Amino acid sequence: MDEYDILSILKQLEPKLKSVLFQTSDDYREDLEQDLIERIIKIIKNNINHDCPGFFDFLGEELFV
Repeated sequence: MDEYDILSILKQLEPKLKSVLFQTSDDYREDLEQDLIERIIKIIKNNINHDCPGFFDFLGEELFV
């Protein structure tokens, strides 16, 4: 997964991230945003599984069961 893919995911999560940030005080908002983005990036990079079956592989397994 390259930087473009990660930025795309962060862009999709931006509305939820902003809604969570508005629940905190202004003093901590910027720090919390940086921390959340850092954690999201770590989760994305650590949880990528390239060996998972594709859609048609999954359907093929279902048809044979």
